[in-house]
Amino acid sequence: MEPSPFLGHDGARLLCSAIDANFYGMALSLVRRFPKLVMEKSLVHDMCGLELLVRRPFSFRSGAKLTWWRQCIYSYSTYERDEDNPSEDSSEGTEGDEGNPAAVEESLLENSEDREVVEESLSENSKESSTSDTGAMAIYLMPYLKRVPQVKQLYIQKSMHKQANALLKQMLEELDNTTFGRFELLNFLNSNPNVIKAAIKHGVTEFIVECLEKFNFLIWYRIPEQSMIEMAIEERNEMIVNLICETCDDTGDDKIDLVSRTDDNSNTILHDAAKLAPSAQLNLISGAALQMQREVQWFKGVESIISENDKFKRNYKGDTAQLIFTEKHKDLLKKSEDWMKDTSGSCMIVGALIATVAFAAAFTVPGGNVSDSSSSSSTKKNGTPIFLGEISFPCLQ
Repeated sequence: MEPSPFLGHDGARLLCSAIDANFYGMALSLVRRFPKLVMEKSLVHDMCGLELLVRRPFSFRSGAKLTWWRQCIYSYSTYERDEDNPSEDSSEGTEGDEGNPAAVEESLLENSEDREVVEESLSENSKESSTSDTGAMAIYLMPYLKRVPQVKQLYIQKSMHKQANALLKQMLEELDNTTFGRFELLNFLNSNPNVIKAAIKHGVTEFIVECLEKFNFLIWYRIPEQSMIEMAIEERNEMIVNLICETCDDTGDDKIDLVSRTDDNSNTILHDAAKLAPSAQLNLISGAALQMQREVQWFKGVESIISENDKFKRNYKGDTAQLIFTEKHKDLLKKSEDWMKDTSGSCMIVGALIATVAFAAAFTVPGGNVSDSSSSSSTKKNGTPIFLGEISFPCLQ
């Protein structure tokens, strides 16, 4: 067909549409057959396929919020096609973002190499699980457990995570193969500046790990205005900051040089830590006082990894990081003070009520007092305890 639907902007639109519909198997096949689609931008989606993929954190394990029992089932579940109903896995969960198993059908992966890549990525943990008795039993019981709706949903979710991870690795591999050098890769990232930014913002650690493994030199470049460590500190992502520092240590580079670099306005990474955290990060903690505590802890943590001279370095405006922190957190400090006052007031009221009830209960005589005012013979006994002449705890006598 002319023009070909698999090339240029049309091919990028097809790739983004497949990713948007959770058809990661189909997207993987497209990337393997047409590697240049990785660097093409879809005019409809206004982004490339790689950026769209990292904007979907629920497609990766790092974006799944699982309880402890779901984590146990998730770790032992393996992707194995049901021989009695081979089309069951591909037809379930077509509605919603987390329900589609990304349609790993043989009709979508006609190329045997594509099928091998997906199957290898989907079953990479099956050997590890089978080494223990618990893992072997879990694999044996999985066909029966998959009939439970919640377990089946986890099974579908894990299959989607595996396929999305396989697609991500293949896209970065093709990006590494199709570029002619470091300069072309930096041009691609500068023309698509939100790729790394979105991955760090949404906490897609799979992308960061693969990216640092293939392109570890990126930690030294600004893409286009911020470096990776500055993005991670600004987004309050501790795991990615640790990954960047570990990569610097593994490559033998000077980590002090990395954390001491400044931007065009002479701001250090401590200036980035002094900014107010994004609302999405603040809302993870309830209470303004606890949010302020977390901000102080983050600022002190970043301060501990830089040199002593950089702690008091000023930017072009003459502001230190401590001054920026005080200015940016002024409103949050006021809210935390009001929150503490309201909380302490509520605690005082509850404490007063408890003390009142405890005092009354401690000094009240058991059984009560005589209060029969209608009886003339008992007028002299009104107000006296009923058990005044009785033996205390007669059952113990």
